[in-house]
Amino acid sequence: MLENSLWLRYNPTKTIREVLARIYECSAVEINDDERVLYASLKRHLTKKEFRIIMMNEAELNADEIAAEVGMNAAELKKAQYKAYRKIRQEKIRHDVKAGPQSEAVIEEIIAE
Repeated sequence: MLENSLWLRYNPTKTIREVLARIYECSAVEINDDERVLYASLKRHLTKKEFRIIMMNEAELNADEIAAEVGMNAAELKKAQYKAYRKIRQEKIRHDVKAGPQSEAVIEEIIAE
């Protein structure tokens, strides 16, 4: 399902599950194993720029490439990265990615955006 997603464009070797497990400092077993649900959850809670910044940062692109892609200067990017990672660590997102299955309609609607 995620074969045409932005995630795979920047992170062909890392799964969203692995990245979230590292961010939350827990084992990957504690994170929902459905990549579509994780992608939809992140897309729902983060702005497009925040989501893109996290994807590109996790792909280990340098700051200049990320800044050029999202249209920011270095200082703005640093603040945006801090804000995005602070936001992704919030309890509501953590709970969402560790929670049980969500309805297919909600997932399809979010991914289609």
